[in-house]
Amino acid sequence: MRKKFSLYAIYSLAKSQWEEEEQFNISRLPFDIAEGVRIEDVSRFIRDGTFKLMEKRKGSDEVEALQRTRYALVHRFDAEMTIKNGEVISTEDYIQRSEQLVRKVAACLRLIRPMRQSSTFMRGNIREDGTFDVESWQSPSNLMEVPEVQMLFQLRNRDADDLRTYTPSFLRAMGGHFWKFKMAIQFHELGHWADEGELLKARYLLWASAIEAIYTSHHGNHQGSKVATARIKWFLGENTSIYGPGEISDLLTDPKITIGSVVDDLYKIRNYIAHGDRIPDRYLRETVRNSFGGPVCAFAMLFEAQSCIIRTSLLKILRDGLLSHFADAGSAEAYFGAQGLTRDKLTPRKL
Repeated sequence: MRKKFSLYAIYSLAKSQWEEEEQFNISRLPFDIAEGVRIEDVSRFIRDGTFKLMEKRKGSDEVEALQRTRYALVHRFDAEMTIKNGEVISTEDYIQRSEQLVRKVAACLRLIRPMRQSSTFMRGNIREDGTFDVESWQSPSNLMEVPEVQMLFQLRNRDADDLRTYTPSFLRAMGGHFWKFKMAIQFHELGHWADEGELLKARYLLWASAIEAIYTSHHGNHQGSKVATARIKWFLGENTSIYGPGEISDLLTDPKITIGSVVDDLYKIRNYIAHGDRIPDRYLRETVRNSFGGPVCAFAMLFEAQSCIIRTSLLKILRDGLLSHFADAGSAEAYFGAQGLTRDKLTPRKL
């Protein structure tokens, strides 16, 4: 029997000496999520020197990051060719299905608790002693950065519990014909890897596209910033903070930035970038809050706002059983149209 594994690394588990809700209880490991995927401590399964042969080609920093992988989403599976209902399922089929599964669970986790990444996906064989024979892997060339407010994020007990709760419906959404939801996820994922320099503009546009996928469609009566901002404020609540509970440390001042106060600027900056215009200096110079890393300008804060809107919206869709309203343009148009959130209803008629 061919025993194989797929894993997706988790940056870190939270260890707080003061607040129980801000920590992860290591005794809960291995922690079952869904469909055979678990959160595990994999450090004892990755043998010393596993990635040593790649050091000359990849560099010592990347090899060390891979070797330090400790916590991960792990899927163990048998990969012998089988025949089910007259269909041949090859070893390669099992490998691909396992990879897709752990990547989807990782994408769901990014909605719940986005974190930095110093290593990502690995797969290979499981030896008789239980250790991993790593056959292939992927990792960021450098540490993947997230918006400023998320740089200290680690996995907490409540995040693992939420992942267990949301994953079944998330997998159903990704495996079904819920195109607007799926497109938003794809844009959200792609944006995470555009994380430095001029690529940040690509991240901004990708995350703007994720918001558009949720809130607008190709029909003229259901697109444009006026329509999108009205729908966002209605769906999430315009007085909702862009920072979830505990995201701003008690040691810092909460700027109390609400969704309603930023959505117009979100679209202004989106239009500047999309149309090849220079971002006004005030967005780059104006400090809107402080972090442990220093002042946070308005432009950097807008990435935090984008992340909040995308993640909160998609989780609400799953939590409230709204997937059917985000299957395609027609279903979304009917859903928002029933609330009068269309261009013709939102634009005053000229007398």
